[in-house]
Amino acid sequence: MARIAIIGGYGDLVAKLRGTLIAALRARGHEVVVCVPAPSPEARPGVERALAALGARLVEAPLDRTGTNPLKELAVRSFYADFMERERPDAVLAYNPKPVFYAVPAARRAGVKRVVTMISGLGYAFASRELKARALAVVAMRLYRKALPLADSVIFQNSDDRELFERLGLLAGVRDAHVIPGSGVDLDRFACVPIVEAPSRVDFLFAGRLLRDKGLVDFVEAARALRALRTDSARFHFQVAGIVDTNPSAVSMEEIQSWVREGTVEWLGRLEDVRPALAACAVFVLPSSREGMPAAVLEAMSTGRAIVATDVAGCRDAVVDGENGFLVPPGAPAALAVALEQFLEDPALVVQMGRASRERAEREFDSRSVNAKVVSLLA
Repeated sequence: MARIAIIGGYGDLVAKLRGTLIAALRARGHEVVVCVPAPSPEARPGVERALAALGARLVEAPLDRTGTNPLKELAVRSFYADFMERERPDAVLAYNPKPVFYAVPAARRAGVKRVVTMISGLGYAFASRELKARALAVVAMRLYRKALPLADSVIFQNSDDRELFERLGLLAGVRDAHVIPGSGVDLDRFACVPIVEAPSRVDFLFAGRLLRDKGLVDFVEAARALRALRTDSARFHFQVAGIVDTNPSAVSMEEIQSWVREGTVEWLGRLEDVRPALAACAVFVLPSSREGMPAAVLEAMSTGRAIVATDVAGCRDAVVDGENGFLVPPGAPAALAVALEQFLEDPALVVQMGRASRERAEREFDSRSVNAKVVSLLA
């Protein structure tokens, strides 16, 4: 039995995003230590329950994933060094930028036998066009160049990110690189809830972190456009569910409340279990500027829902345009509105594309086969 440390940068979603991987490791008899920043007060009970049920131990890291204070960054490096000495893991999986930057060198210095990194998405520094993001990207690239060659294996969640890292020279010295679609999706937990006939009302759902980079504002603008252009507004409905975030591209609750007051969207709040909302919607929408492998899209596909997403890294790996949904250009709410309107013009697409989504999820993204590949790199 090996002791395996899973080290991430966001505590709220660790059970959701890595739960099936933890279960796969535990089923093989391995001990799992999960090291993430403290979950938010709203998420903590659910995270603690989920990790306890999985048989994993939680260690909280003093990491501020969006902070840039030099003293705090040094403290995080020291924490990871102490963590490695105290826990003595046999293998480490680090994902999210700061754990990759800081935990991977600490693991290598501590003599950890197997060190694996997962590039689970490039985040604000690479996704945003803001000047601050460009400056952060320069720093991030320097840190990636130092950390990645120290890993035994590097996992990318989509081929676009791997090609970008190669083009930027970030994989120089990397010995082993793979493209594995995240943790896949639990096909049993996200059971298919088929829509068997064309719906009389099409419910569009956005669920995820409430970020501009996730395309939430584009989703709202598309809703406004359809409401302005069409006279049959009773035939469609827009819903938003998600987690308020500290990311620089976060949308404020004040903005969300203003959209609700004007009647553009319905606010579902933070959902501990997204499955009822997925089952109730007709089309899942994620107009993101960039993804690793969007877990929310895979969950919607597994539920049997048509998808509208942007033609960007990650999303294009999950959605085949015209088969299980539509792909639109990023940052183009008018194009998004046109894609959504196709479901109003031909509601049978909801049924056809939803069925295709489930079939694709079963064929390409079953968490059992996906996690087996990750486990083979760790132990």
